[in-house]
Amino acid sequence: MTKPFKRILITGAAGRLGTEMRRGLVPLADKLVLADRVGCKDLLEHEEELVFDLADEAATIAATEGCDAIVHLGGASVERPWEDVLDSSIRGSYHIYEGARKHGVKRVIYSSSVHAIGVDFHPEVTRVAA
Repeated sequence: MTKPFKRILITGAAGRLGTEMRRGLVPLADKLVLADRVGCKDLLEHEEELVFDLADEAATIAATEGCDAIVHLGGASVERPWEDVLDSSIRGSYHIYEGARKHGVKRVIYSSSVHAIGVDFHPEVTRVAA
């Protein structure tokens, strides 16, 4: 059976959500490219690991080359110093989208944290319309 994608890049692949996404994306791609600042555990045959910081523009753009889709989970998921947020969440996201543009990646799935809407502004049970 042919899979819909040859290569899917997952940023933040060593984190909690990235680790779960690895299992869920297996049926969709021949190769999962796992990117994070730290190494991933228990690599499987269909997985390739890239260790770099999203603030590194050249490395981030290079990681997008040859990918059919990007699942962008990397960034500061909890309160961090401003420079950490700037580098990982803001510069890193810019680098991902710039890499997708340069390499013709047509699908980018972007996941933000609750910090985008403010955990203090909306209770977890509230549905926030898009």
